[in-house]
Amino acid sequence: MANIFVKGQKLAATALGLLRKQVKAPGLFTYKFGIADFKGAEGDTVMVKRPAVLVAREKPWRGDDAIVVDRIANSKIAVVLNRHIYSAVALSPEEETLDEIEYVRDVQAPQVQAVLDFIENIIVGVLRAASFVFGVTFNPASAAAVENDARKVAIRARKLAQKAHWPLTGRYWLVGADVSEAIATHDKLLEVDASGLPEALREGVVGKLGGWIIVELDALGDTESFFVHETAIAIANVAPAVPNGVAKGGGVAAGNGLAVTQLWDYDSDLLKDRSVVHAFAGATPVLDPEQDPATGAIVRDENDAVVLKFQRAIKVTFGAGGAEKATYTLTITGAPTGGTFTVTVDGQTTDAIAYNASNATIAAEINELTGVSGAVVSGGAFPANVKTLTLNERVVVSATGSFTGGSTPAIAVA
Repeated sequence: MANIFVKGQKLAATALGLLRKQVKAPGLFTYKFGIADFKGAEGDTVMVKRPAVLVAREKPWRGDDAIVVDRIANSKIAVVLNRHIYSAVALSPEEETLDEIEYVRDVQAPQVQAVLDFIENIIVGVLRAASFVFGVTFNPASAAAVENDARKVAIRARKLAQKAHWPLTGRYWLVGADVSEAIATHDKLLEVDASGLPEALREGVVGKLGGWIIVELDALGDTESFFVHETAIAIANVAPAVPNGVAKGGGVAAGNGLAVTQLWDYDSDLLKDRSVVHAFAGATPVLDPEQDPATGAIVRDENDAVVLKFQRAIKVTFGAGGAEKATYTLTITGAPTGGTFTVTVDGQTTDAIAYNASNATIAAEINELTGVSGAVVSGGAFPANVKTLTLNERVVVSATGSFTGGSTPAIAVA
């Protein structure tokens, strides 16, 4: 099928701008890895080592207690280059001879833009699919000011970011169109001097609220929203080498810190020139070691491995949020004398928990689930008392009991 180019009229020197989304996400996140990192890397994977985290302790004054020797908790993040993105176009002799074609404007630039769009969707897709530890609700229709006031939502997110020790710079509130509209009329919204921001972000800046620079991303859905740090996503991007068999080719600076390769060859069977723009890409969320909120010690799982959680971004639930809540009560009825129960958070289920387990034990089991961190359980001893489960984000929680003794024992979540 032939390409379609405008004919019959002289084209204006300045082409009409296309109505298409602006690519911003690749320029926002600063962890980028290229050919120098991946050359010779086993499994096309770069392992990024984090600095060790230790907690100082205090020895009793004039005491004879033995000191506690801590182990250095080393952890790494795997950045994988695993996507091959391309755009290919063929031009017939008739098109090249008779049609008004400006190669850079009509062929190369749209191809580069298409590859960039695809890479941005990879990055946003990684953010969507991440298992978040933190979450807030922004519901303009809520009766509670902490949910209906955008500034109070931003302040709540700032508190969570401080708990996770985010750097003070590089903090953004990424919003879709509906969320942007709900924020734009807030009387506390401040203007931002965008001169120090990455160039790709400047046109999307809505303002500043509660310490966050708000950026509208075309790649997000209308009601999607995230608070992020600029180091939340690690991006892999390599411009492929130019094959020896092509007529010509080379690297193209695609903007946003990304690079692609453009190839140009001739298909003698079809008598057509071909232009191919392609790139290798990948993205991964940056996970961090979980720390005990009371002691600051690194948390390890039952296999003694460091527990890693996604703490550099905060998911925003826009609107009512369905059945999700951040606080639940757990009640055991029927006075069981033995058995176990499990707790399910957003589809993930804990190991069996003893019917009379302590608050610390229940919380530890829940915090082992992917995407859950900092869950706190309070209340009197089970099974006689009601317990309260408090989480850092809105989730759906259920529980299932397998009890013995008592009179028709069960566990309820409310």
